[in-house]
Order: sequence, then C-alpha cells, then structure tokens
Amino acid sequence: MMRSNTSGPSTSTTSPTTTTTTTTTNTSTSTTTSTPNNNFYFLALTQKGIAQVLNPFSSSQSFLGFQRVENISTSVPTQVYYWEEVPVGASIKYMFMPLNNGTVFIINTTNFKVVKTLQVGSSTGFIGVAISPNGDYAAIADGPSGEVLVINMQTLQTVWSQKFVSPTGKTYYPCDVRWTPDGSELLIPMRFNNSIDIISASNGSVLLVKPTSLGSQPYMLSPNEQGTMVAVEFAGNNSVGFYSLPNLQLLGMVQMPKGMTPQRGVFTPNGQYYLEAPSNNDTVVVISTSNFQIVKEIALPQISPAGLADIEITPGGSYAYVVIHGSVSAGGMIVLISLSTLSVSYTLPLTTAPAIVIPISQSMGTYLVDQVMLPPVTGLHC
Repeated sequence: MMRSNTSGPSTSTTSPTTTTTTTTTNTSTSTTTSTPNNNFYFLALTQKGIAQVLNPFSSSQSFLGFQRVENISTSVPTQVYYWEEVPVGASIKYMFMPLNNGTVFIINTTNFKVVKTLQVGSSTGFIGVAISPNGDYAAIADGPSGEVLVINMQTLQTVWSQKFVSPTGKTYYPCDVRWTPDGSELLIPMRFNNSIDIISASNGSVLLVKPTSLGSQPYMLSPNEQGTMVAVEFAGNNSVGFYSLPNLQLLGMVQMPKGMTPQRGVFTPNGQYYLEAPSNNDTVVVISTSNFQIVKEIALPQISPAGLADIEITPGGSYAYVVIHGSVSAGGMIVLISLSTLSVSYTLPLTTAPAIVIPISQSMGTYLVDQVMLPPVTGLHC
C-alpha cells in the first residue's frame, strides 16, 4: 500500500525545536533497595540460529542446554541479528527469529521447530519484532522494504500489512516498532522520513505523524510502562529525544557523550530513568526523566567489537539486562544491571554471539532443557 503524502514531511504539523540538554556525567545515583527477583532463566538465539537456555546467576553452570533451530550459514551479513520484544512474564506459544535479510522464522516454543517462514523483505537491514502486551499479536517492521505488518499469534495469519514508502517508491525505513502499553497503537520511527508515527494496531492506519528535524533519522524508540512518554534514538545527530504520549510533544533532547551512538534504551519500571545502550561503546548511559540530564555512565566489560545490541527489563523489575553481540568467533555477553544501585550485578560471558535474548520462567527453562534441548557442549560456537 502506498503511503499517503499527507503522512510525510509536507504535513502542517510543526516540527519540534531541537534544543539540546547538556550532560552531567559520573554522579552517584541509586534507587530504592528491595529483594531482587532472580527467578528466571534466559532463552538466547545466537546469530547463527542456535537456541540456548542460560542461567545468569550461576558461574559454573550457566549454559544449561541448546538446540540448532535453523542452520544459518557462517556467511555475513545473513544473521539472526536484531531484536524481539516480548512482554515480561508473557506465556507465548510462538517466538520469532528475524534474520537481517527480511526472513522471519516462526518457532513453536514447546519443541523449537520452525512452523512457518515469512519473507517480509529481501534486503539486508534493520528488522524487528514486538509482541503485544496481551501476547495475542506480533508486529514486524522491516526497514529496507518499508513494510509493517501485524500477525495473529494464534493463527499465525497476517491481520494487516502496509508499506511506508514515498511517492517515488523510496522506503521511509521503519526499522523499529513498539506497542503502546494498552496495546491499541504502534509507535514507529520512520528513519528516512524524519518522523515518528503512531499507527492503529487494529488496521494499520496512520493516526499521527510527528516530523523531526531534517537529517535527524529517528531509528529506535521505547515507551515507558506508564504510557506517558516515549524515548527516540536519533542516528543522524547522536541524540535521544523524549516525547509525551499520546500527542508526541517534545519534552527534552539529550546529546550522547564522547561520540557514542544511541541505539536501544529502556525506561526503569518507575519511569525515573532511561537507560541508553550505545551501538559503538560498552557503556550504559543513565538519563534522568525529570530533567533530561545524564546522571551516570555504567561501564561494562569490554567486548570486541565494542557496542551494545539491546537492553530490556527482567521479570520482577530488579534488573536491566544488556545484550552484547560481540562476534561469531570470540562470542558475546549478557550483563545484568541492578536497578537498585544502577551498577553491574552479573556478567554472563558466552562463547556464542547472542542475537535475541528473552527472559523465561525457570519451569519453562527446565522443561526445554529436559525434554527438548541437548546438554551443554564446552566451547560451543554459534
């Protein structure tokens, strides 16, 4: 479907003023202390299509089991590489394995067999999947093709699909998609349209287009749990913008320090901070949402190549976990950051390169390890 011209930069909506908030770094910051919730495992999909169950709290038995889901070749750049967001605590029958060439494998979580393959796009680039808050639908956005679609999680049928392209056929590059907390709308950054769009989750219609400054290139975003604010990563000017929901009024703009390139962030459960994971530096930047100042930089173990892939919140809200891709030859790492102290609590080095990491219940992990997966192999590479 061709995107209407009224949804592009020529709309009469006023562009926000791109004032920059200066940063104050390395100050000591803490939140309320509580007993941490460690009752979960991680399910990781590696860049080469291997599923692993991991215990982040055991230094001696962290790798519990594995299974090759799809035999992805060692050729680059075809990889499981980007991200999938699953609501914390959701019990889902299927999960998605997006490849950065537009292919998406749908996997049955009880036996880890591929039950369906979607060809969303055909070019290398950003692709992401987000499961709705109630677990009933999955939204997929493929930047290179400009396509956004919603899948029914029970039938695996496409509910609607729309292509966001210019009148000349150039993709607006929707390289991320996130649900609003109530599940009624989708938030999408249109990188090459320099806009943030709100889309109806039920039919794909465009509800609001918020133009950003020329060349700003919004390419990732995350809403807070309260549904009152969304943070947007900008590739064109290495900054993070904060906007109100649902009207997308600019609240503040934070320039990243030291040449860091913002990629993915997450709000703490209480909405007090936004934790930004740069794509080119092993540091998590903590931003206060009360004054839009950088209040702390959390140094992580150095991985080559440097740069973080994803950051999300664990069940119970005790930690943020950071996924570091690393490389297919040297492996990567998962790092848990305590939200009570805003410091590193656990590190989980991996001989594989993790791509998508999802917290799962310990019971589900035990079932997979005992009934589906193979026992761990020392030195397993992806």
